[in-house]
Amino acid sequence: MAKINDIIREAIKQMQSQKKVWTPLNYHEVFCKVAKENGLIVEECRQLDKYIEKLDASLKQEISNFKVKNLDELFMFLSSRLSRSLKSDTSEILEAMYVLARRILQSIAVLHNKKATDLSNYSLEKLKTKNDLKSINTLKDKWFDFVTSYDDSFLKKIDAYCTVDKTDLEKFVNGIVKCFNNNNDQAIYKKLAPLIIATLSPSIASSIDDDLASISYELRNSPEILATDSIQDDIKNMIKKRVELDKKEMKKKISEVDKILLEIEKKLISLIAVSSSSNKNVKKVRNELENINFQADSFEMIQTKLLNITDSLEYETRTLNDKMIENQKIIRSLKTRNEKLEKALIMAKKESKKDFLTKLASRRALDEELKKIESGYTRYKIDYSVCFVDIDHFKMVNDTYGHDAGDIVLSALGKILKKFTREMDFVGRYGGEEFLMVLPNTHLQNAVEFANKIKDIIANFKFLYKNDRIDVKVSIGVSERKNNKSLEETIKKADEMLYKAKQNGRNRVCFS
Repeated sequence: MAKINDIIREAIKQMQSQKKVWTPLNYHEVFCKVAKENGLIVEECRQLDKYIEKLDASLKQEISNFKVKNLDELFMFLSSRLSRSLKSDTSEILEAMYVLARRILQSIAVLHNKKATDLSNYSLEKLKTKNDLKSINTLKDKWFDFVTSYDDSFLKKIDAYCTVDKTDLEKFVNGIVKCFNNNNDQAIYKKLAPLIIATLSPSIASSIDDDLASISYELRNSPEILATDSIQDDIKNMIKKRVELDKKEMKKKISEVDKILLEIEKKLISLIAVSSSSNKNVKKVRNELENINFQADSFEMIQTKLLNITDSLEYETRTLNDKMIENQKIIRSLKTRNEKLEKALIMAKKESKKDFLTKLASRRALDEELKKIESGYTRYKIDYSVCFVDIDHFKMVNDTYGHDAGDIVLSALGKILKKFTREMDFVGRYGGEEFLMVLPNTHLQNAVEFANKIKDIIANFKFLYKNDRIDVKVSIGVSERKNNKSLEETIKKADEMLYKAKQNGRNRVCFS
């Protein structure tokens, strides 16, 4: 005997093949028919037979002659049969209700707005109460007015943008979404592309490199690529380059101003030392400033300010002798401190990308390199593999020999990884006793072979601390980018493989 799920599937299939309207009544009829054909007894399908069985023989025969198929038709038959024996008013009310029902069905077929819903709810509420012929006729007329006056021309407004099927609400909405996805984005990208190009161009520096020219060409010819991750990463990188260019140009111009200020400083000290001729010489400095030719228009205001300062100095020179000499010492001291701070800052930036203990790349440098390699994969499909390397029982090394011994092991391991990786590979300390190797253009099989080689080299290496040899072994997890959906998932999978290697006994390589 067929299962209920099979009956449902067959009923749906017949509804589709017969192109029946999807109403509860039609589905119930088809479902019961299929159930009966398959010998399945469903109580809901026997309701019509149960009601007919309760009637007398003459009514059963009439029902058979009219071929009543469902409860609605049985109700209509009995109502009609009953109306013939009632007063004329009752007959008119039933006829009016029948016409009203038809109006409601006609309205439901063209529902598109809130008015139809409100009118439907209003009618249902009215029908719940006792009605006379007049009130029913009023409802009937309201529905008739709605059907005859309904105007769906507002749907044609969408034709200005795209053509969609308006006969079905679901198809209508899906068509609009599809249309906007295909067309709207293009228009937006075409408007955005020139703005993006403008923001990438250096605002102070006049030069533009080949990378920026290439991106500008791509955006002008294919603005839709703005939606891709690779071009978004390229734009971010170009913004950084643009900022660096502007900084470099600004630094150059500030350097020019510094030279002028130093000259002014020297002349002022000289002028203050000879106070009797100060005013005359300060005026001479002012004339020299007026003849200065700045390269960038944006620095004209600086020239104006310097001229204004010189005007003030004409009145202040005689009283500034001791104060200017003291300020000169402070300025030189601050300048020396500033130079030291700049050097320290440069060193700090360099060191932040290098792990102080292993001299390998830091976690920050690893993250930056991974983003670059991922961009190459996204844009040019250049595959890569990653290997997580973790020292087995490292805590035991620290507990047995001390943290100094642990530092020596980490430092030596960093040198081994650096020595046996290729120049194109990238190795860094991920954290604690965990290292990460990024292998560009390396498929999973080759990455696993390399990982096993590293594992064996470390296992046979002599790690010495104060004449004690420390036995060091590692576990490695390997994952290939093309086998995963994203960079994050690749890293996560390699970490899971490292955990698996630990669980399976350590000193081994696991991969996925």
